Amino acid sequence: MSLEQGSAYNEKLIPISRGDVLPDRSVPVEYITYDLWESMRAKDRSMANEILEPVFVFMRAQTDRTRIRPMGLGSYLEYRERDVGKALLAALMRFSMALTISPVELTLLGEIDANCSKHLSVINDVYSYEKELRASKTAHAEGGALCTSVRILADEIAISIEAAKRVLIFMCRELESRHLVLVEELRANGRQSASLAAYVEGLEFQMSGNEEWSKTTLRYNNLV
Repeated sequence: MSLEQGSAYNEKLIPISRGDVLPDRSVPVEYITYDLWESMRAKDRSMANEILEPVFVFMRAQTDRTRIRPMGLGSYLEYRERDVGKALLAALMRFSMALTISPVELTLLGEIDANCSKHLSVINDVYSYEKELRASKTAHAEGGALCTSVRILADEIAISIEAAKRVLIFMCRELESRHLVLVEELRANGRQSASLAAYVEGLEFQMSGNEEWSKTTLRYNNLV
């Protein structure tokens, strides 16, 4: 699927997600999308609607032409914050944990969220590399374009793919240490409410859970 085709596909689902347009019940993706969002709104309309925009950012990042342009590691990680759906994951976590966090409190979490996003993106890249490489050879030239920190780092400093993976895993260990420092700074400044404490712990579960899943999922480890 080309990026243009993917964008059209996603844009059709956006008003259905909002509930502005009724689904075609003969098209599974339309009625599943509609029913999912309606069920979430029935549970908590306000928190469910807070997830909408992060979902749309994630969907649009999937077909952003940025992914087929040359990028350095820094600009790539900025792009991946949208592509990996970090804001979506955070909003879903708040919904599932029934965490009410004010806009002011959310601004305090910016650096912690960004740090977590880098960890999620890089771990995903390391363990999905072979799958993405295969897709780049068989899928549409745009939709299957190889867009990964593994290849970017390997090319930037002229090392092998396996060496790049090792460097990136070590970088993730440093990001974990950075997370602890940032959380301690939040606590020391007297800004860590019970909701914020639960939120930042949830980010730790996201990072560790993503790594364990990436290591073991057949999606990345059953490439025959």
